[in-house]
Amino acid sequence: NTAASGAALVAMVGRLTVSKKKYESVKAQMWDLIERAEALRSELTLAITEDAAAFEAVMAAFRLPKETEEEQAARNQAVQHATLQAAEIPLAVAQKSLEVMEMALQAAKDGNPNAITDAGTGCTLAKAALTSACYNVRTNVLGLDDQAEVDRLLAAVRELETNADAVNESLRSVLQTRGGLPLS
Repeated sequence: NTAASGAALVAMVGRLTVSKKKYESVKAQMWDLIERAEALRSELTLAITEDAAAFEAVMAAFRLPKETEEEQAARNQAVQHATLQAAEIPLAVAQKSLEVMEMALQAAKDGNPNAITDAGTGCTLAKAALTSACYNVRTNVLGLDDQAEVDRLLAAVRELETNADAVNESLRSVLQTRGGLPLS
């Protein structure tokens, strides 16, 4: 929901830009930004339901019978599968949150400067969502037996966090130079 709010702010900056004649040179770019931000907002809102369903699937797997060796094996396989799915969903949220951050940076660079802090706020919300989603991936990998999957998921998280930090730093620079914000 936090990243969806960030995407809504990015779309708002786009709308505040396309409505002004003096930004005609970036109008097509801003319409594209609006469409992408709205699509991500919808996807991120849907992810809330998907995440809840993944959690329920993990809980259901843990409730499976475990009296016999066969039941234990089936239960363990179900738990592993559900836990992997429960890690994949927040990973996708983190990836989409990074996209929102990148769009917020674009909005800050090219959009209406009167709304530059809205772009900054959108980026900040998306970064918070990315961080939270990465925490969820990290907690879910604790329950995985497949070390290759753990390594893949953690590498993806580290890459997303590194990219998010770089986008955030670029945004802060734009807020200072284009927006005149005293951030240092």
